[in-house]
Formats: sequence, C-alpha cells, structure tokens
Amino acid sequence: MTVQADPFVTMTVAMCVFFIGSAIVMRVRLLREFSIPESVVGGFATAIVITLIYSLFDLEVAFDITRRDLFLAYFFSALGLRSIISEVLSSRRPLFLLVLLATLFIVVQNGVGMAIAAAFDHHPKLGIVAGSMALMGRSGTTIAWAPLFEERFGLEHVSRFGVGATMAGLIAACCIGGPIARFLIQRHRLKSPGQSADLDVGISRDVASPKLDYRAFLLALLRIHVTIIIGQLLIWGLAAVGVELPLYVTCLLAGLLLGNVMPRIAPTVDWQGSDQCLSLIADVSLGLFYTMTLMSMQLWTTQGMLGFLLVTVAVQALLATLYTCFCVFRVMGRDYDAAVIAGGFAGMSLGSTATTMAVMTAVTKQYGRAPRAFAIVPLACGLFIDIVNFVWIAAFAAL
Repeated sequence: MTVQADPFVTMTVAMCVFFIGSAIVMRVRLLREFSIPESVVGGFATAIVITLIYSLFDLEVAFDITRRDLFLAYFFSALGLRSIISEVLSSRRPLFLLVLLATLFIVVQNGVGMAIAAAFDHHPKLGIVAGSMALMGRSGTTIAWAPLFEERFGLEHVSRFGVGATMAGLIAACCIGGPIARFLIQRHRLKSPGQSADLDVGISRDVASPKLDYRAFLLALLRIHVTIIIGQLLIWGLAAVGVELPLYVTCLLAGLLLGNVMPRIAPTVDWQGSDQCLSLIADVSLGLFYTMTLMSMQLWTTQGMLGFLLVTVAVQALLATLYTCFCVFRVMGRDYDAAVIAGGFAGMSLGSTATTMAVMTAVTKQYGRAPRAFAIVPLACGLFIDIVNFVWIAAFAAL
C-alpha cells in the first residue's frame, strides 16, 4: 500500500522535519561542533522512520517533490544577488585550481570504484556508476548515462543503483564535510572572522538576528523572482544554440549580473537591508530543498547491493577526506577560506552542489563569513565540474 503526499503536504512535512532537525542539533553539542546541517539531521531521521514503517507494515510513504527544485533556484538567485562580481573576477586562479583538483579526483574516484567492483565480482564498469557518475555527478548524471551502460555493458538497474549510491554519498558528504573544516581550522589554528549576522547565507546561531522590515523582505523576494525569470530566459536562449544548463546555474549568473548592476542604477534603495533578507531566504530555501531531498529517500530500494554500495561509499569518503586535507586545503591557500572550501569539497566529491553549499553554510554559521569560498565553489560546481565529469565518464567507459 502506498500513501502519496501532494506538494502542499510534502512542503508542510518538510517544514516540520526541518524544525525537528534544528531541535536535535540545538540539543546535541557534537552536531553543532561538527557543523552538521539541521536539514540533514531531520531529513535523514525521517527517511529512517519511513523505512521502518515500510519494513514493519508494508506501507510506502511517498512525497511529491516537484516543487523542490524551485527552492534551489531561490537559493542560487539569492547567492548570486549577494555576490560581488569583483570578488568573483579576482578569484579566477583559485577557481581554476579547484576545478583542476576536482578533475584529478574524478580519475581517482573512478579508478578506485572499478577496482572495488572487480573485487566484489561485479562488472568493472559498475564502479564508474558508483564513482563519479553517482557521486560527483549525482542522480541526474546517472539517469542520463544509465541507458548506454545498460545496453553496452549488459548492466541491470543502473539508474536504481546509481540513485542509491547518490543517497549514500549525500549522507557521507554531510557527515565528513563539517568535521574536515573543523579539523583544519583547529589543527592549523586558522583565524576566522567570527560569528556574524552578515553571512552569505543565513546568520550565525549565537548572533542576534538583524532587524528586518516588510519592504526589505518584499524587495528581496522581488529581486529573486526577477532573477529566476532572467535565468529562465537564459536557458531558452542557450537551448536555441544547443547549450543546456540547469536552472540554478543560470539563476546564479543572472543574480551576479543583476546584483551588481541594480545598486548602481538605483543607489538610494536600501540594498543592504534587502541583502540581509536575501541571506535568510537563501538559508530557508537551501534548508527546505535538502530536507525534502533526504526525507523522500527510499532507503529500502538499495538493499539488493547494499554491501557493495556501503563499502564503495565508505572507501570513497576516506579517499575524499585524505585528498581534501592533504591536497585541496594546501593548494587552495591553507587559510580559513581554504578550510571552508575543503569542507565543501566533500560535498562536491560525494554529494551535490546543494550538499556543498549546505556544508559550507553550516561551517560559516559557526566560524564566520568566507567570501572567497562562496564566490568560486558555486561556479565550479555549477559550470565546470559536470562538463569535466562527462568527459571522464566517457573516457573510462571506453577503456
């Protein structure tokens, strides 16, 4: 028997789940110290409860998450509107280095995945599915490549297995991202800005909330909506010339443009108050997106290859941790921003763009703003990593 929740009920449940996760984090000091996002705690706990209900009563609870991606568009629109384009342009070299580091890790990820698949007596190409296809590339990449892998290599249920690997990777990324950043900050005694209400996303837990008014909030909401409209127009324009990009990427680009042009056109408008509202809207949007993603996971669908899946993700998480601490952190500058980027790299290598931003948001809420991290990581994830990953999947599939 299946109980189907409509979009309204799904969103209402997501709000409740987020507050449950927030309450748990506030009461468990370890979760706060390791910067584990509230949405992850609440969403994963709900997924476990739903799995128990399915196992005990043969009752499947399904959520309609068709509105989920709109929250991601809200988040990246707000992030782009808050970004200073001069900071982005001055971060060209770090952006190139981050993409290069991710490119090298994709090679390691797929090589190790194929080796583990062979050790479990599976087809080696299944290691690519459990490697960069599902982890660095997420479920969308898996669904796109699944028909080719099923037809060319005779693999079965590639999409289902890939989605399972993505789910496990999301959880692993959120578990190691915050601790990695914390370890690097404390190990190297890095100077952080300190908690603040002026973050790129949200406000610090122990800082008084800024005083906001309805005009600033409505202006922030209007700016986001205009940005999303421009982002959609960009998608249509790019599609006309054969280029496809996700909506959240074009929203980020549109936000960068609009956020840096409008204050010059209308300097007397209270942009600072609106920007504070943008931070809060971005925080809420990312939290609801991730809550809906995790609480809708059907954990029982991965039980057929659970052993191989868990070993693969565990090894990949260990590799990501070592690579991040010894390579990413050092190459990115060995400072506080580099530590935040390192924590985000766990999300990039094992989860998704949303995971990356959730981890970095949780870290900056505790330690302070990291403008360089928030300037380059979204661009690396949104514009370049998927393209590089596509090339390497094709290359490994041809071996």
